[in-house]
Amino acid sequence: MLPGEPPRPHADHGEVIPPAGGEPGPAPLELADESRWYTEHTALLISTVKWALLGAGAGLCVGFGTKAFLWALSASSAAVRAIRLGPVPYYALLPAALPACVWLIRSFAPSAKGHGTEAVIAAVHQSSGRIPWKVAPVKLLATVLTLAFGGSVGKEGPCAQIGASIASAFADLMRLNDEDRRRLVICGIGGGFAAVFGTPISGALFGIEVLYLGRIEYPVLFPCLVSGIVAHLVCGVRAPVPAIPGSLAAMGRTEIVLLAIAFGAVFGIAALLLIETMRGLEKGLRRFAGHPYAVAAAGGIFLAAFYAIAGPDYAGLGTRTIEAALSGAAGIALLAFVWKIVATSVTLETGGSGGIVTPLFFIGSTCGAALARLFHLPVGVFAAFGFVGVVAAAANTPIAAAVMGIELLPAEIGVYAALAAGTAFLLVGHRSVYASQKIGLSKSAGLDVRMDVSIGELTRRSLRVRDGSLTGRVLRSGRRRREPATPEL
Repeated sequence: MLPGEPPRPHADHGEVIPPAGGEPGPAPLELADESRWYTEHTALLISTVKWALLGAGAGLCVGFGTKAFLWALSASSAAVRAIRLGPVPYYALLPAALPACVWLIRSFAPSAKGHGTEAVIAAVHQSSGRIPWKVAPVKLLATVLTLAFGGSVGKEGPCAQIGASIASAFADLMRLNDEDRRRLVICGIGGGFAAVFGTPISGALFGIEVLYLGRIEYPVLFPCLVSGIVAHLVCGVRAPVPAIPGSLAAMGRTEIVLLAIAFGAVFGIAALLLIETMRGLEKGLRRFAGHPYAVAAAGGIFLAAFYAIAGPDYAGLGTRTIEAALSGAAGIALLAFVWKIVATSVTLETGGSGGIVTPLFFIGSTCGAALARLFHLPVGVFAAFGFVGVVAAAANTPIAAAVMGIELLPAEIGVYAALAAGTAFLLVGHRSVYASQKIGLSKSAGLDVRMDVSIGELTRRSLRVRDGSLTGRVLRSGRRRREPATPEL
């Protein structure tokens, strides 16, 4: 061995041979020397079993809760339709139904207000997922009341809130700590989405992606998948996507990619229109905050008149219109997505209770169908692009939306629908239908954005152009061109 050469272990016995004239060095660590080598895997096995059981328990509770909700919704809707008021349509009772919904929530569970997923996100961020048990039955009744009489809301929000409140009560029963409670409530969100739409994988991903813009709760991925699959199997709902006519075979691959990106940009703008409409209406109604019942009655009157003029297709869930758009059927108005934005915003901001993802499906599919008709493209295919694109943008859940596209749509359509979803997610900006969603990244390298604040707290001062970025250079160049040239003397 040369002087200064490090010691080498003996080939047979592992002992260290010191350099000539040197002292023996420490023996290198070997796997056989690690007395606790299997400790890591023991801990992982215990954790996996624990969260498999907890996730399955959450999925069972959410699945049965969602099944009860869907049964109550179907029965109540049938009962309302059976009421004979002569020539008066069922939605004419909205001026009474919305105030009744407001009274129910204000009296028994104020946290059940609005579209339920928003309240669950706030609970996860602010109180480790603690949700009063009364939220589940109150949310169920309030949403059934809103939908049965024609309020334009969805059904996933109540299922997420019902699932989360059941998961929170289950955590109390099991005496779980705050972090475990928080994870279990997130399982309730994913399980509710998976159960109500029949999408176990994208539903689970939605639960771990919707909490933050640009950040995923990986520690909850496994139990959320278990919860979503179990809830889906218990509830037994099939995905509301019909066979999609048309094909992309006649189009070149480059053309399809460009169209997916272009349409995705439009879907992002459509989502932004919904978000800003809801935000503007909420601000406008703040001056009447002391008169919630009058606001609800006025909202019901507006909706009844609106449905009488625009048609009843925009009342309730609107699943027939969604299926018609995906099937490529004719007869859907070009501005159907705009009318649905109006109906949904008024319903939710004046006191209605329900979810918002089903209206997003309606807005996206009808927007895609309208664009396809304008450019003489396959209607069902591009309606499917909008079906997932607007959800990706409005909820800031591009991964869940992309997986949903691949999960529900034919393979050749789902891949490009995922591209449209990614584009829509970027174009909507740092906005969301969920104001409690927290910022986890900047969508552009040219922008500095405050991190870990709720989207509802963002102001113009929270966003600024990053020094030295391409965006900054382009803006400075534009300002120089607009400045008048100094005349020469």
